Amino acid sequence: MRRFLGGALVVVLGLCSLMGIPALSLSGLYSLKYGDCVRLPSGAEIGYEANVNFRNSYFIPDAVLRTVAGDIIAKEVFPIHLTEFAAFGWAWPEHGNDFMFIWTQETGVVKEVENPDLYNRLSQDLGETYFGASKDMNVNTLWIFNQLKEQGRFNSDHCNTKLLTW
Repeated sequence: MRRFLGGALVVVLGLCSLMGIPALSLSGLYSLKYGDCVRLPSGAEIGYEANVNFRNSYFIPDAVLRTVAGDIIAKEVFPIHLTEFAAFGWAWPEHGNDFMFIWTQETGVVKEVENPDLYNRLSQDLGETYFGASKDMNVNTLWIFNQLKEQGRFNSDHCNTKLLTW
């Protein structure tokens, strides 16, 4: 019986290393490219959802807007605007209806349809300085993320990026 368990253990460890080493290598390579993020003055962060996303073709993760704690505020935002106090735009969730939102550190996500009074009050004082794109430009999360990364102004070495997403 011990001989059987020892042989089974060797087989299991062999399979784990055959599958684990390539998975860790792939994850390590992807983390070099998709492990970056930018920390915004408003307290939000833009980065990739994960180092490897098994839901997307070619395992490429989505650029997301999230809190410093790592909670995703919105995945696909178009247009997205960033100021010193807020991040706001139109979110296009995978499941459900799209919505206009404003996120501030004090209020969290405020959706226009759920709380129009607070949304309108916040929209009056978004700040004067727009980062990454002017107020007139309509860009998505990935574009603004690449723009801010290229500028190097808000790059962060501590990102709350998950290793894998299914």
